[in-house]
Amino acid sequence: MSFAIYLQYFRNGETATFKRAVFEQIFGRHAIDLDSFPKRVVYADGGAEIYVDADEDIDGVTFNRCGGDTFFAALLELADQTKSVVYWPDEGRQLAVTDPEILPHLPPELAALGPAFIVKSGKELEEAICHQIDPADAKSTDD
Repeated sequence: MSFAIYLQYFRNGETATFKRAVFEQIFGRHAIDLDSFPKRVVYADGGAEIYVDADEDIDGVTFNRCGGDTFFAALLELADQTKSVVYWPDEGRQLAVTDPEILPHLPPELAALGPAFIVKSGKELEEAICHQIDPADAKSTDD
């Protein structure tokens, strides 16, 4: 997909930071081409263009031209470990979190993009972003 996906960390409605090393460890783990990392990550099944500050402490990461199971699994893992929100441009719902306890920390203008998808896997995150499929709805039809 060629639109931007954002991951950002907030505390009490304000931008907060997490360690760049966490990002590099998660996204570099399965990379098959580290020469362009961290500006681009290439995996066997996809990858992404990455826009991230060079600072040791970062508040977020932007991804573009991204896809593949490995990418979405890494994005989910980074969101979960840093307690960050993932959001993207869309006409429908536009944000996802791994834990509903993150939601009260979002600034009001970002929270307004919800309701948030609560996702527990890279596949659920991909389905939310690409197809507006809510994992909660899918689980209720499985019962």
